[in-house]
Amino acid sequence: MIYLILILGFMTVFLVFLGLYAILFNRKLKVANRMEMYLSDEEEVGEDEDISFKEFVLKTIGTVSRSVSRKSYMEEKKTKLQQAYIFMRVEEFLGLSLLVATGLGLLLFLLTRMWFIGVAGFLLGFRIPDMVVTSTKKKRMKQLNSQLPEALTILSNGLRAGFSFIQAMNVAATEMESPIRDEFLRIIRDNSIGKTLDDALMDFSNRTDDEDVDMFVTALIIQRKVGGNLAEILDTIAATIRDRMRIRGEIKTLTAQSKISGIIISMLPFGIGIFLLIVNPEYIMELFQSTVGIILVAAAIFFQIVGAFIMMRLADIEI
Repeated sequence: MIYLILILGFMTVFLVFLGLYAILFNRKLKVANRMEMYLSDEEEVGEDEDISFKEFVLKTIGTVSRSVSRKSYMEEKKTKLQQAYIFMRVEEFLGLSLLVATGLGLLLFLLTRMWFIGVAGFLLGFRIPDMVVTSTKKKRMKQLNSQLPEALTILSNGLRAGFSFIQAMNVAATEMESPIRDEFLRIIRDNSIGKTLDDALMDFSNRTDDEDVDMFVTALIIQRKVGGNLAEILDTIAATIRDRMRIRGEIKTLTAQSKISGIIISMLPFGIGIFLLIVNPEYIMELFQSTVGIILVAAAIFFQIVGAFIMMRLADIEI
């Protein structure tokens, strides 16, 4: 019953923060969704003499986030949000991270009455939104990469049919689904409002952060400068990407056993610790009632994380 209460307490705090997020940021994100499509630089909102509570909270969160963050960190987060196709200002994202971190840290501290567990919960809560963004970005990039060979084939066929490159890209955007459709439409829109095609393609490469997209964009820019049969170039790139995808699949199959072993070995100490906490809490709590025990637990967790990272890196083969 006590573990059920703990789980329900955590879910309650989590849902409360989700509700606060929806109330504070929902309408603002809709505006940012439209503005970010055309503006590359963030603009400061003018101050009003009579502001609502919501605007006051947003302004406070943004001020605190800007004061504690470095410009390089802000730019990195902004790029990451764009790559994940999440239309949110960096200040709002950092504010959400602070809310989740504070809630989780306070919850763990109130449940355990141990300050170091509260600090660990704060750090973990601050990382949770970033992990969600990273997962969303990876999923989107994986979908885009899988759609790229087919999109290049459509472009090549359109060029052979006599279309211009923009017309062929418009056909590909019509035939394909998101996310490749969204990216192609944005290239066409950027080009139509005055941005050169080379700049629009470079922005596409920066937004996706994918090696295959970089190869596609580089080949297009070189072809536009030196000439050549673009249809054949696109066919060659599509074949190369398909071969890379096949090799990735084979390597993923061969390294799956090593990755699973690394996950099991990494989680085994934590599983044993939780089991002992349930079966014999007095025995395991001796570690948390002395300074030496706390240092040993912290060192064990640190080296466990380092070992898991090394094992994952060994199984991660670049192509």
